[in-house]
Amino acid sequence: MGIGLLIFSIPSLGYRFIDVLVGSFNREMLNTITSLFLSMMLAYLYRGTDASKKMVASMESLGRRFASASIPAVIGLLPMPAGAYISAGLVDPVYEDLGINKEQRTFINYWFRHIWSPIWPLYQSIILASALLGLSFTSIVSRTWPISLSSVIAGTILAFKILPKSEKNERRSASGLVHLWPFALIALLSIAFSIPLPITLIAAIALFSIIYRVSFSDIEKALRYSLDLTLISLMMISFIYGNAIDASGLPSSLTNVLSRFSLLVVFLLPFLMVFSTGFEFTFVALAFPAIEPLLGGRGLSIAFLGGYLGSMLSPSHACLIMSAKFYRSSLGKSYRYIIKAVAITAALAFTMIALI
Repeated sequence: MGIGLLIFSIPSLGYRFIDVLVGSFNREMLNTITSLFLSMMLAYLYRGTDASKKMVASMESLGRRFASASIPAVIGLLPMPAGAYISAGLVDPVYEDLGINKEQRTFINYWFRHIWSPIWPLYQSIILASALLGLSFTSIVSRTWPISLSSVIAGTILAFKILPKSEKNERRSASGLVHLWPFALIALLSIAFSIPLPITLIAAIALFSIIYRVSFSDIEKALRYSLDLTLISLMMISFIYGNAIDASGLPSSLTNVLSRFSLLVVFLLPFLMVFSTGFEFTFVALAFPAIEPLLGGRGLSIAFLGGYLGSMLSPSHACLIMSAKFYRSSLGKSYRYIIKAVAITAALAFTMIALI
């Protein structure tokens, strides 16, 4: 991305690139990077306490078929690099009891791990889109919820075909579901009340640390884990890249040339960007600045749909690679399920978007 930034910016902007570079280091970039850092810190703390284990046990009390999808979905509320590898380890005993094969395990874990990405405010794509477009999380979610709903329906249809109908029932307490409170708090504060995400995350981390008596050594480890220089650098470059594209005049040029095919471009450009890179937020970082004038109304919904489907199909997606690695499954055979789920999601989401 750094090389691409230089190749694009120097010929098109010349010395103006220095002004773009300096101007990109502003409050929006600070808020975005702080939000990323704090969300990764919360993820590390949550998975390191008994809260996550008790939550998993309570999910199983509601039935193993339910747990097979809900455990990856809950872990998906904690965005982290290759996070599907974490959920794979937590949910594998459930898959073992259900007797499903390696590719089926890969699909269910991978798919349900990502159902929240179009709507959950901790995902980098949502954080970055909010900053680049100047929209609140509520405004974005009001356009992207059909994607998540369609994804849940598609995954559920295929999972019900895969999972055995009969299963052993064991009496377990569902009280561990109370440990889902940090996610409810984040949704309440950031989406319902539009409180800035860094403040919401600081409040969630502070309360979590007090309630679960997190040690200073664990907090120190979480801080080190969250200081992921690769991700932070990618986010910084994304901001600079977006501002450089905007300063070059490319968005208005593209709008004039492609206005007749606007919906097709709004879908394909994010799809191709994320499909080729494998990084989920690159469809926002690289495509949105170029097509910003086309992102009004349904345009934003379709752009997010293109980005979501491209990320789920990308062979470079770290979560897919790590899921397949954990279960030692064939990527080719796993794609049989993924492609079907993508097709169902696309059909449902396009229908819903056309109606809203």
